[in-house]
Amino acid sequence: MSNLCYHCGDPIPAGLDIASELQNQRREFCCFGCQAIAEHICGADLSLYYERRDNSKGARINEDNSPVFALLSDKALYDQYVHQGEDGHVIQVSLTGITCSACAWLIEKHLSQQQGVLSVHVNLSSAIATITWNPAETNVQELAKQLLYIGYVAQPYLPGEQDTLQRQEKKRAIIRLGIAGVGMMQVMMSAIAMYAGDLQGMDDIYRQLLRWISFIFATPVVIYAGLPFYRGALRDLKNRHFTMDLPVSIGVLLAYASSVLALYMESGHVYFDSVTMFIFFLLLGRFLEAVARSYHVADRHQAPLTAVKVVKDQTESTIPLQQLQTGDVAIIEPGQTFPVDGILLSDFTSVDESSLTGEYTPVTKQQGANIHAQTVNVDQQVQLQVTEVGQNTKAAAISRITERALGEKPRVAIIADKVAHYFVIAILITASLTYGFWSWMGEPEAYWIMVSVLVVTCPCALSLATPVALTTVTNALKGAGFLITRGHVIEALAKTQHIVFDKTGTLTYGSFSITQIELLENALSSEQALTLISGLEQHSKHPIAKTFQQFAPASVSHLQNLASQGVTGIIHGDTYYFGNQTLMESLGLRVPASTVSGKAQLELYLATASQLLAKVTLCDILRPEARTVIESLRQQGIRVSLLTGDTLESAHSILEPEWFDDFKTSCLPDQKWQWLQAQDSKDILMVGDGLNDVPALAGATTSLAMGASSDLAKLHSDAILLSEHLSTIPTALKAAKRCRQIIQQNLIWAAGYNATLLPLAIAGWIPPWVAAIGMALSSLIVVVNATRLNKL
Repeated sequence: MSNLCYHCGDPIPAGLDIASELQNQRREFCCFGCQAIAEHICGADLSLYYERRDNSKGARINEDNSPVFALLSDKALYDQYVHQGEDGHVIQVSLTGITCSACAWLIEKHLSQQQGVLSVHVNLSSAIATITWNPAETNVQELAKQLLYIGYVAQPYLPGEQDTLQRQEKKRAIIRLGIAGVGMMQVMMSAIAMYAGDLQGMDDIYRQLLRWISFIFATPVVIYAGLPFYRGALRDLKNRHFTMDLPVSIGVLLAYASSVLALYMESGHVYFDSVTMFIFFLLLGRFLEAVARSYHVADRHQAPLTAVKVVKDQTESTIPLQQLQTGDVAIIEPGQTFPVDGILLSDFTSVDESSLTGEYTPVTKQQGANIHAQTVNVDQQVQLQVTEVGQNTKAAAISRITERALGEKPRVAIIADKVAHYFVIAILITASLTYGFWSWMGEPEAYWIMVSVLVVTCPCALSLATPVALTTVTNALKGAGFLITRGHVIEALAKTQHIVFDKTGTLTYGSFSITQIELLENALSSEQALTLISGLEQHSKHPIAKTFQQFAPASVSHLQNLASQGVTGIIHGDTYYFGNQTLMESLGLRVPASTVSGKAQLELYLATASQLLAKVTLCDILRPEARTVIESLRQQGIRVSLLTGDTLESAHSILEPEWFDDFKTSCLPDQKWQWLQAQDSKDILMVGDGLNDVPALAGATTSLAMGASSDLAKLHSDAILLSEHLSTIPTALKAAKRCRQIIQQNLIWAAGYNATLLPLAIAGWIPPWVAAIGMALSSLIVVVNATRLNKL
């Protein structure tokens, strides 16, 4: 005796005895739903379905039933779609068949139970799942099979490809909607004629003819246009986790079946008009929701190149983008998008980095600069040496992080997901009790009252209230250069009452800037001095050297690095030195006491072996918007603190203590963390960038890393300020508070709608087609309300 369900193949719970005699054998089932479906299949002489299923079952489970994912066995394509990190391999897949939050919950639960799967996050709004797995225990083909097994078709996803998938899905939706619309109009014409006949008299032969016409036009609507609802309902029964597709399908099929029976018996009422209107308005509502949702989650990046020119053996050739490999030299034309990460080999160009940072002013890039995928080459044809391709590029990482953050649900969304399953069960019970009551009362419309209850209580708007708002504001902030990497950030930002800043690299640029050039030899101009220094520093990797890379370098030979002192080299036959006071004194050159600053600045000197030529003062300067941002935050009632590892003198040289509520200097990393833990308020946002900020970033309620932060700081942060503009922080706080308000409005509206119309439906005051319109409009209002968050 098998312990697996004959229909769906799931294990049968212990002590459950549900069985039927089918095909001259005893068949056992896991639930009454599977039993009913199996009996219907065999009763309709469709038992060949089980024979074909059994013959192909091994192949369906043990072989790859997704040809698209089989293509990923090619290493080049695998690298293109799969990010291979230390914590496992990560892929993003676009899913077909998701209708509500219960679907997302089912996918996450099922895949998480598979061996080797480390994490699964589904973004309901964009229907994209981010899956992380251990390649030693499973593979991407097996994951695709598991998704198909529970009824969802997956497609490997890359940023920029979503538009194509959405167009295909939109095309199918329009065809279904068109069939439903045409069928509804034709059936309504027949229904109007029959209603007129009821008032003025009509022969039975003509009435029956109109019924047959209604049947002919309604049948394609029910069978084809309503197919998405039935697929969802069958999936619900198989997985024993219910969504609104189940009550909707029950209502449609019962109405259609009773109408067909009345047509065949030539007695009673037919409701083909109500059925077609019901399906049409449901499809219209879902279509409008999908259009509105795709509007604000659409990928804003320009599409990557499908082919690219490369230079190999000093000859140019054009190859598919998928064949581009690390180390290749690609040629990018003006106005084209960089398809990969790389190093600029040409002298210079301007790059539009707005897709990554939100900054729309093109940035000048010099030879040797890092170029990122999805940015745009502005000026001229350039050559790029490829360093990262596919899912290892920075743009792919940002997209992956964003989808992961959208897949991580706040508490209110988690509660909604758990309630949805039981809510649907409550709907079915309520509808059954309503039908029983009105039948007992002798009401001829008891059946249609039950259908109205099934439709009007649909919690679609309730399940959309939170994820649509979060998706909208997350993508809007991403466009402004504020990248959210954790799902709780929006909720936490809305509650933030205390912001703690680091100094170096956060309130300041974190890199040296030239604040003063003092010429000590009149024969030399400032431009000449900077050219000499740039030449001496051109091959140095020291942070100081980066300050002078913007200037044209002089031709230098015999370059030598003098540890902890500076550099030296020969220019036009003369030996030049550039370094600190210690280097000058070792050459026997006396630095006048008056030139030594008492502030936290770095003073370096250009000299020959016999005389000082110039003094250059370097300092880490304050970001221009820093003071305005701090004042704005304090005016909003937010407590602002400074925690820096710099000395009191260094901090005082740039910042004023009265700008802050707390001014702490000389803080070690563990002291920053301890100070945060000692605060009364736990709604703290920590903003930092360096290794010494990592404990504080990890320990704060919410953490924000600057775009130029160390990799470790970004890893332990909840969000990244890609734009490097501090003014984005107040914008993000306001957007988070607006998002919280929008979610509250959506939840109140959705709950109020269901609570108001349910009694009216039970009372029989709302026909099914009106209930369908109300459900669609309710969901649409929630989505449209969330789109207001697109404007920050």
